[in-house]
Amino acid sequence: MHPLTTDLKALRRGRAVHTTPLPPRLGPALRALCAVTDNDDDVTARDKVITTLTELAGRLPDDLRLCFTAAFALSEQTRQPFYADRLTWAGTELKRESRTIRRRVDEGITSVAQLATTRPRQSWHTDELHAVVSLAGTPEVFEFRRVIADTDLTEITLGWSTKTGVEDLAIAVVHGGTLVERTRKSRNRVAATVRLPAPLRAGQPHTISVRLHPDPMHPLYVCTPHTPCTTFSLRVVFPPPRFPTHALLLDGVLPAEVDDDLTSHPPIPIDATGQIATTFTNLTPHLSYGVRW
Repeated sequence: MHPLTTDLKALRRGRAVHTTPLPPRLGPALRALCAVTDNDDDVTARDKVITTLTELAGRLPDDLRLCFTAAFALSEQTRQPFYADRLTWAGTELKRESRTIRRRVDEGITSVAQLATTRPRQSWHTDELHAVVSLAGTPEVFEFRRVIADTDLTEITLGWSTKTGVEDLAIAVVHGGTLVERTRKSRNRVAATVRLPAPLRAGQPHTISVRLHPDPMHPLYVCTPHTPCTTFSLRVVFPPPRFPTHALLLDGVLPAEVDDDLTSHPPIPIDATGQIATTFTNLTPHLSYGVRW
């Protein structure tokens, strides 16, 4: 049996990814896959595991994805404390008996272990990301990204998530490369492969500018890096006179909590011209940084 398969089958019991404390429940293969370190606290480790498993589950067929998500309690609908209750939920959703659901969970685990072995290693990381969100007229997002090559490469893949309408997210590379492929990675996530003007050597920097047209634009913008990011600056521009009455700062929060009304976040001021500006440094991978209004 693949070591990752063994680790996943051990984790699915009980509360699965919501076990407290979580790190002792993570086997060595799963820790390596999710980049969980001995210095990670419970919250950080959980977010890394949820992010990684959700990403891999997004590459499964619909029925296996639903069963895998239920088995590991990866969604709000599957937060039941007992494994059997989560399988019952999946059986109701798919209109299948328990034995079939258990078999599909095992199939999902086997598939995820296989997908993990082909998961690409980090080939680049973001040194600086500067984003401007303009809400005047048709919403636009401008991203100016300075990346550093960690290996020799000729193209990079960028990704974005939206709550809805990811298929309608217009993406244009303004500077620094050519958009050669657009791939829908999951229900709410899309990736874009950008061919660089010239090959990069390991350690070389490169700047890419991208324009996005979100449709619709939800009242938040966050960066959730999956690789190290040194600096992220964000400016949100509201059209007069439709300034929001308040805005919240999201500084290293779990992705699942960015739009959770029950989670407390500090306010961030809106200036007299209707703009919000903030900067984050040394972002922790798999946590979210940005603004909600």
